Amino acid sequence: MVWRKLRSGETDHEAVWLGVSVTSLVLAKCWLWMGFFQPSCVFHTVTGCPCPTCGATRCVRFALGGDFGAALAINPLFFTILVAIVLYDIYAATVLALRLPRLCADTLPPWAGKAGRLAAGIALAVNWAWLIWRGV
Repeated sequence: MVWRKLRSGETDHEAVWLGVSVTSLVLAKCWLWMGFFQPSCVFHTVTGCPCPTCGATRCVRFALGGDFGAALAINPLFFTILVAIVLYDIYAATVLALRLPRLCADTLPPWAGKAGRLAAGIALAVNWAWLIWRGV
């Protein structure tokens, strides 16, 4: 990982993902405010067991309402992802506003991708066990 300026013609990931994130937040807030239907989990309906992502919609609803404890309790992994997105958005907005060098993954070791996928799989499995244990 290195800090560097964008090269000519390089995709500005900070601008792209900040735009996607803010747009998604606005759409989610409008969706919930307008009272549109809340999706139900087909896996949970069929099996009676929560799927690995059950509670994500409720987690967002609680987080947008400011009830962070309930959001964390309903789906810890998704809440952690939401916090990571907020931190990334702060970083991206700062880098864009101040025209600072970007954090780029130019020199990651070959094992980093495998380690990341393994960690994500373990986190998903632990979160799923939590959801089953809590009866979400």
